Amino acid sequence: MARIKTNDYIDWLNQKAMRGKSFFTKDEFNVSFGNITEGSRAVALSRLVDGGWIVSLWQNFYVIVPIQYKLKGEVPPSYYIDDLMQFLGRKYYVSLLTAAGLHGAGHQRSMSFFVTMDGAALRNAVRSGTKLLMFQKKKIDLRFTQEVRTEGGYMNVSSPLMTALDLVQDERKVGGLNRVAEILYELAEKLELNNEQLELIRQYGGPILQRFGYLLRVLELYDMEDKWFDLCMQTGVKFKFVALKPSVTKPKDSERDKRWKIIINQEIDIDEI
Repeated sequence: MARIKTNDYIDWLNQKAMRGKSFFTKDEFNVSFGNITEGSRAVALSRLVDGGWIVSLWQNFYVIVPIQYKLKGEVPPSYYIDDLMQFLGRKYYVSLLTAAGLHGAGHQRSMSFFVTMDGAALRNAVRSGTKLLMFQKKKIDLRFTQEVRTEGGYMNVSSPLMTALDLVQDERKVGGLNRVAEILYELAEKLELNNEQLELIRQYGGPILQRFGYLLRVLELYDMEDKWFDLCMQTGVKFKFVALKPSVTKPKDSERDKRWKIIINQEIDIDEI
C-alpha cells in the first residue's frame, strides 16, 4: 500500500476548495485515496479534524474549514446548511429566530440555528459549536422562501410573513407569545400583506391566522390588522373561538376578542416594546 503524507491530504482539500467545493463525503475520500487501507483513511480523517482542516458535521459528510474560520475550528451553519440539506435529500428553509434575525429583528440573536425541513424527523444536534434545531413540516413550499447569499453560496430563508406565521405557530419553541410579539413588532416594516400572500396564508390553520391578527391589534398596528383581516376573509377561513395560548387553561371568565374570536387567557406585555 502507498504511504501518503498529511500534506497530500491537505493539498487534496485545497484543490477541492479552489474548485468551489466546500464539502466532501466519506465515499469521495475513499475513492480518492483508495490506494491506502481503510484504517489509514480513518486515521487521516481524524487527524484532519483534530488539525482544524475539516469539520465532521454529519455521518459521512465533512466541511472544509475556510481560512477565516481556521483558528476557531468552527464553521457557522449558514456556510454549509444548503450543502448539508442537499446531501440529506431534504427540502428546507432557515426559519423562526434565525430567519427573524436575518430579516432585521436585531435582538433575536441566538446560539441556535433553526431549520425547517420535510421528511422524517432528525435529532437536534450541536455541530461545529452551534446547536442545530430541526423542525419538520410535511410539505415545504419554496415559493414563499427567499434565497439569501452566504459565504458558501446560498440558503433558503422563510419570507418575513412566513417567519411571522411560523413564530406564532411554534411560539412555545421560541420563548412564548411575549417574545413572539416583540419579534413581530421588529418585523412589521418587512411584512407584505397583499393578495400575493393568499396562497401562503391558506397553508396555515385558522387559529394561527386569528392569533396573528390579535397580536397585530395588541401591538397597535391597526392598519396592518385591517389588511390582515381582509386577507383572511378572502381565503374563506371560518373563525371559531380559540385560546390565545393553547397550552394554558381557559378560565371561564376570560375576556374575548370578538373580531379575532380569541379567548384571552394570557396577557401580552408590550411595555418593553
